[in-house]
Amino acid sequence: MRDSFAANTMLDEPFTVLFGGSFRKDDPGGYLLFSDPVDTIALTSPDDLRSFFGKLEAFLAEGFSLAGYVGYEAGYGFEPESFSSESAAKAVVPLAWFGAYRSAERLSGNGAEGLFSGQCRPGALQFDMTQGEYAEKIDEIKKHIAAGDVYQVNFTGRYRFDFGGSASSLFRYLSSRQPGVYSAWMNLGEHQLASFSPELFFRMEGNGIETRPMKGTAPRGGSEHEDRLFREWLGSNEKNRAENLMIVDLLRNDLGRICKPGSVNVPELFSVETYPTLHQMVSSVRGEVQDDISLYELFRAVFPCGSVTGAPKIRAMQLIQELERSPRGVYTGAAGYMLPDRSMCFNVAIRTAMLCGHTGEYGAGGGIVWDSNTGEEYNECRLKAKILKPGKAENFGIFETILYNGSFVWLDEHLFRLSESARCLGFSCDLERIRRELERLTDEELRGRGRYKVRLELHPEGTFQITVDDLSESPSSDPVSVCRAGVSLPSDGHLRMHKTTRRELYDKLLRKAKKRGYDELLFCNDRGEVAEGAISNIIICSDGHYVTPGLSSGLLNGIYRQYFLSTRMNVQEAILTMHDIEQADLLFVCNSLRGLRRAVLFDEVVS
Repeated sequence: MRDSFAANTMLDEPFTVLFGGSFRKDDPGGYLLFSDPVDTIALTSPDDLRSFFGKLEAFLAEGFSLAGYVGYEAGYGFEPESFSSESAAKAVVPLAWFGAYRSAERLSGNGAEGLFSGQCRPGALQFDMTQGEYAEKIDEIKKHIAAGDVYQVNFTGRYRFDFGGSASSLFRYLSSRQPGVYSAWMNLGEHQLASFSPELFFRMEGNGIETRPMKGTAPRGGSEHEDRLFREWLGSNEKNRAENLMIVDLLRNDLGRICKPGSVNVPELFSVETYPTLHQMVSSVRGEVQDDISLYELFRAVFPCGSVTGAPKIRAMQLIQELERSPRGVYTGAAGYMLPDRSMCFNVAIRTAMLCGHTGEYGAGGGIVWDSNTGEEYNECRLKAKILKPGKAENFGIFETILYNGSFVWLDEHLFRLSESARCLGFSCDLERIRRELERLTDEELRGRGRYKVRLELHPEGTFQITVDDLSESPSSDPVSVCRAGVSLPSDGHLRMHKTTRRELYDKLLRKAKKRGYDELLFCNDRGEVAEGAISNIIICSDGHYVTPGLSSGLLNGIYRQYFLSTRMNVQEAILTMHDIEQADLLFVCNSLRGLRRAVLFDEVVS
């Protein structure tokens, strides 16, 4: 592989493949680009699986890199006596496809910008089942569970949608909504694949192999408190744990077929990972692959991933073939790459769309067990399609505004908050790289002199910008004049617990307030609770006791607010109303740039 900071190949060219996010273990904000293949290898019949993988082995032996996918229905070829060939024959793209490339090009997040051109959003979604039809299928699955046929079946359906613009512009839009995952783009000519899977199928380096089954889902909360409750619920929920453990056991068995005896282990069980639209329960299974295992034997042992089939795997797959309305195609298969040194990485192709012209298909589903609630399972399908929901563009950044006064003030606190927001929102974040750039800024530009406002903005793919503004003018000792915002903040929406660039309402009303001579304005939420200022947290003092609004009221946990709460004995968090503010002995506003300042509330309303 070679490093590059410029790309000459656009994603719209046939047989271009791009992997991003967690595929780049060395640089989660970067990409791997495969372009201009020397050949392409396609599987059109499951009967030809052994020869197909033999061709892939030959290209690897000649020093070529491979990038492509293995579709779900290709798995029928590993157990041909167990499945009908009918659904494989209905496939609109090859059952498996790989390009053979001279090398893979490493791109930084900034270096990949030239690949993208514009953005477009999907139109309205149409699921291929009504809720009643879905319920009938679930009832059928439960009959098989009751009869002892299976323990779990991963049942899925298809969403279909239209979109304007190019397929690559849709990929860019969806990338901004689901960053930091095992993302993949493949231009197959007439069709294009856009995958935003959060699930690693397997990564193999040397003889070491790791798979990370994902089973168990919870929505994001509308506040930091609610979000934490959803995470805790998912991590401790017995149903989700049982489903996850069932798949872990299945994958341990799969890996045991190709790994050295005694090497298969489970270093991580029932972890909860957070993504922009949901929480997921994840476990990890590792092992040491035997030296003489071929590609065909490797995939025969583990494909398809047990998290998208059910258990026992073969019987669950037979029921899937009987009950689902259309072939899955690449969805729930695997997309990834293989390098000449035999290192390889594949995702489980969930959260994946197949595009053709200006139409797309996107699969969604979940694991059905005996006590599954049909309504909840149907809603889970909708939750997993949330990435496609049309609406206001979600492209935004996370930022921190840091005081420099001879050195950075509260730098560790700012970077910790930035990294936590990045983790929650699925942004790539290389803190060491950010620190190095801030150190360079200190040494070469700021040089220990003066007061500056340093703004650090992080983008979803991990790129960032740093800007500097002079703060040499001493802050006024006069009280801060505060008016009232005539618009309530919604009490739901998890973005407000993070410092993001989605702050149009704050900026618009603050500009209006300043035109009328005010320095700040005070927002309440839609429950009538005091939340925060446009650029400050709120603190009141009555009878010598300090009170600040609690996070449940929907506000940013400011750096100075955290400092104040941790260093004062006579301070507490509580729900405050406007009446509490009016009756307080003292009103303060605070932020990390200006510290704690006296304030005066006026009656004027700005909206």
